[in-house]
Amino acid sequence: MVESMGNRNIKKKNIKGFEKKKEQKLIKLAKIAFNKTMVEFYYPPLNEPNYVFDYTHLEGFYIDPENGWQITMNLANTPLFIEDEEYTNYFHAISMHEVSHYQIIPYDGLINAKLLKAAMKHVNRNFAPIIVNVFADLIIDTKLHHKYSDLMEWELKKTYNHVTGGTEKKMSNFSNFLFQAYEKMWNFEISGKDKHSDIDSLVNKITDTILKDFEDETTWEKKVTKIASYMKDLVNNTFTFIGTDGILDKGKSKRKSPDGRTTIEIPEDVLELMDNPLENKNIDKLKQDNEDELREKAENFAKDTPYSEFGAPAGQAGLLIDGTPLATWYRGLAKNLIEIKIFEEKPGGQVPVYPEVWRIGDPIEELDVVQTILTSPIIIPNITTRKWVFKKGPGRLEEKQIPDLLIVLDSSGSMGWKYMVRSAKGRGPYHTALVASFAALHFAAQKGVKFSIINFSNRADTCNWTSDYREAERVLLRYQGGGTFLPIDAIVKQCSKAETKALVLVITDFGIYNWAKSKKALIELANQGHHIVGFFIGASKIPQTRFKDLLNKVTFYPISNVKDLINLVIEEIKRYYL
Repeated sequence: MVESMGNRNIKKKNIKGFEKKKEQKLIKLAKIAFNKTMVEFYYPPLNEPNYVFDYTHLEGFYIDPENGWQITMNLANTPLFIEDEEYTNYFHAISMHEVSHYQIIPYDGLINAKLLKAAMKHVNRNFAPIIVNVFADLIIDTKLHHKYSDLMEWELKKTYNHVTGGTEKKMSNFSNFLFQAYEKMWNFEISGKDKHSDIDSLVNKITDTILKDFEDETTWEKKVTKIASYMKDLVNNTFTFIGTDGILDKGKSKRKSPDGRTTIEIPEDVLELMDNPLENKNIDKLKQDNEDELREKAENFAKDTPYSEFGAPAGQAGLLIDGTPLATWYRGLAKNLIEIKIFEEKPGGQVPVYPEVWRIGDPIEELDVVQTILTSPIIIPNITTRKWVFKKGPGRLEEKQIPDLLIVLDSSGSMGWKYMVRSAKGRGPYHTALVASFAALHFAAQKGVKFSIINFSNRADTCNWTSDYREAERVLLRYQGGGTFLPIDAIVKQCSKAETKALVLVITDFGIYNWAKSKKALIELANQGHHIVGFFIGASKIPQTRFKDLLNKVTFYPISNVKDLINLVIEEIKRYYL
């Protein structure tokens, strides 16, 4: 008997209605579980997830960058349960796991960047998040297992059955490794099936590494580096670069690489087990209007990181928000390194020195009755009466408002620059000059004054007076590598445009060809009230005879190490007051 079109349409509507009710029910249960998690974590600053049924994603949780970095909870591939309580327990377990990424590890962008940097010592930059996520998952779930052992073991068994389909379905070696790692760390069995002996050694190495000093967070970076060295072969054999138009193997899906340049093939069972292993999870990516916070963390990360290891982890962790990685790196190296202060002396008050006889005719207010009685209980004018002799106390130094700042930076060939070198010494004089310049620039920026840059070699590359340090940084980083001609005309021009008397920092070596012409102009600028301070990179002393006409008008410092600049404050005080 042929079924009528009307009956078929009714059945389709009934099925759709049933599916809709089921979805609404799952969303309700997921919300209950997530709210329970928020209570247990004392309401962390996380928005409620966007609950979806996205059958194109196997991941249960992921961040949607196209929707304001919204946390998305995908309920499409939820395992089937009979009781509502089982759904709630399942959603509770995975909610606690996801929230722990933002509360425990990697928590914020700075920690994330450090862990990525540690992983990159043994795997490429696109695979580094896989190592960090595996490490974080095992840390998080083991911490949760300490508190909710029954729930976490139940959830892992359900996930195992869901991934394998309750059959002998072959899983990737990567997923087998993860399940065996959980079994070893939690000392329990997920299934009665034989273990994969070929990954036993790897499991033992990694779990032993994680469990040693488990609560000591200062060991995280070293542990991630070790784990990356152990896992690099497994990672390289599991994840494949296929390009944007690559053909997928059966049982695999593709996801965008962390650098955004290509696509990586991932086994689908890995996506079901640990969500997207390429995703970088930290709470900074979920915040809004936190540019100052991110800038601070990027600069802190730069302090102990060679430039060759800086850009990729900082970018993936979401710390790079303005300028170039190179500018951010130098900003971090120079941070709080130097303060430039100009002082003026203020008179001090009078202080008592010693008592002497108070005589009739002296002002009555100078008579010290206490000292008089201490001398004799009988007051005899001109004999026992006492007064204090005062003298002017020492003056005090008060900081004056810093003038406009002009940095004149030598980028000639003799100032060589190799910023990719790991050692500071090998990066060349220009690197030292840049760190000094960035330190001075950002001190001025904090003071709210205007600044200008002249980057010179064969030509003068000038940033006019501004309050935008990014414009100044761009000019500082334009290395020229030519001859050395001090741009005295440009210096005079910029000083004439300054709103106040300028503080002129000339950072160079002794290779300047036109000193004879420059000395007269520098003396004239000093006579006009501008403060000229010269730093001579690589010099151990200033030749007195060569600069005798200048040294009573300007200040020159020999400098062989950027840390010598810290002494500038002391030197300025000596110059002005001693």
